[in-house]
Amino acid sequence: MHLLKASIGNGLLFLPHGYKKTGYVMGIICSICIGTLCTHTVVTLVRCSQLLCKRHHIPMLDFAGTVEVAFEHGPEMIRKYSKVANIVTNVIVCFVHIQAGVIYTLYVSTSFQQVIEHFSEYEMNVRIYIMALFPIICIFAFVPNLKYLAPFSVIGFLFMLTGVCVALHYLFQAFPSPGRLKPFTSFLPIPMYCTLFLYSLHNVTLCMPLENSMENPRRLPRLIKYNMLANTCLYTTFGFFGYNKYMDQTCDTVIKNLPIDDPVAQTIKVTITLSVMFSFGLAYYVPFSIIWPKIQPLLENIKYAKSMFRFAGVILTTLIAIAIPQLIPLLGLLTAISMTTIMLLIPIVTETATKWKKATRFLIAKNISIFVLWILLLLVGAIESMLSIIREYGGEKQKGC
Repeated sequence: MHLLKASIGNGLLFLPHGYKKTGYVMGIICSICIGTLCTHTVVTLVRCSQLLCKRHHIPMLDFAGTVEVAFEHGPEMIRKYSKVANIVTNVIVCFVHIQAGVIYTLYVSTSFQQVIEHFSEYEMNVRIYIMALFPIICIFAFVPNLKYLAPFSVIGFLFMLTGVCVALHYLFQAFPSPGRLKPFTSFLPIPMYCTLFLYSLHNVTLCMPLENSMENPRRLPRLIKYNMLANTCLYTTFGFFGYNKYMDQTCDTVIKNLPIDDPVAQTIKVTITLSVMFSFGLAYYVPFSIIWPKIQPLLENIKYAKSMFRFAGVILTTLIAIAIPQLIPLLGLLTAISMTTIMLLIPIVTETATKWKKATRFLIAKNISIFVLWILLLLVGAIESMLSIIREYGGEKQKGC
């Protein structure tokens, strides 16, 4: 259930737009390949954690701890970098959640912008909506305990699940023929689509805490496989049907394409927006829980240091959203840097370090292949996203979105 809640998020709403960029055949192929690859890397990381715990008599390991122990007992040349590996992994985990805060801010702002402008018939720059959202983000960011965020997480999940189901109903209405769709477009958008799919599937930071809380952790790899298979099928299907319905008119999130005059569609737009907004607290809680214990001794003499630190996090994500309010290109850039690293690079490096004494040629060849793919997605995805930001910066908003 926790894996399902972590995976069904706002990421799948961006996939129809990705199909528009790549074509439906390439979108389906990329979805299946990335889904299969992510299943392998996440399961590999969990199994490495279990192996390291058993080998070195360690009760449990979190994500960064698994990487550190793998380096500490890996090849001689990398052992001295074990602490650095731990720090780098935690930095990337924090980056992933800060990135989520930025994307949540943009999603909520642009969604409310569409609904409010429909009723008021008055257009304002999206940056005004971002600034208006700032106090609400602060409220969620200042929640001190995870137990207070749990009800919002459950409500948000139910809102998202309901919204996706109703959205599928609209996508199947007057079902158009797929024969008019483009099977392929061009190469450059493919890496960006792959990073969007990575963003939709990411749950690797949840797997280690979930494993540590399970009565029978050996079942986790099997649960991950079933979960990832179900989500890959759902996301591939949702992306295809969204593109099939709206084709070149597909917005950055397909929910914006739902008929704005329809009361049910209006409700779903607001419901899903609230679902994303309820995720603000968790996005800020994770980096705070990682960074604050490490810097607290340095700031213990400063009054209200904890509150100032939380406030600084909100300001950072808000300023990024204001500076680059292009939702899909910014998401593509951030995920090319973070998601590819956390979902592809770190698991294969950890596996190689864990199994280096008995590493087979197949294992080395496989991990080198994934490493090359990581480089490709990182570089081409980031470059294409930056070019998209430059092209769209200051341009007119797509009609109907």
